Amino acid sequence: MADDWLRTARSRLIPRPEPGCWIAIVVKAIDAAMHEMVALRERTPAHYLVGAWAPGDGGLYPRLPEFAAIASPDGERALRELFTHLPAQVRVHLVDERHADVELLAQMVLACDRNLEAYQREALERFAAQCRQALHERIRRRYTDRESGFERFRDRLLGGEE
Repeated sequence: MADDWLRTARSRLIPRPEPGCWIAIVVKAIDAAMHEMVALRERTPAHYLVGAWAPGDGGLYPRLPEFAAIASPDGERALRELFTHLPAQVRVHLVDERHADVELLAQMVLACDRNLEAYQREALERFAAQCRQALHERIRRRYTDRESGFERFRDRLLGGEE
């Protein structure tokens, strides 16, 4: 009986996007850790960000997800949290960080979840900063303002090339 929700969730997951499906993500944002408190040590669980995007007009998805939430202590609990926020019976395609803005999810949770502990807030801020840095690096590697035709034109104008 305890696995009924998981069986139902799996039946709603689809391997490829299809018209009308929701796009969702479950991503680990905070590793389990040991924290030194004033007079004690506390072990905290891993935490996952979850979010989902409803299909928009013309097959496009909006930038902002319908929801963003944080869940712990493991991926199964995070998947359960995801499905508690989804409308019943919708088909869901899970994506990874290449296809969803996980920094945006972190920022949404940071802005809206009043129940975050200090360690969660700090860890999510680090996670968001790492996401931002990774995006910046991908942009720098993939895109450039160098255009060979313009550079030849500029060099001719400046007398660098005959």
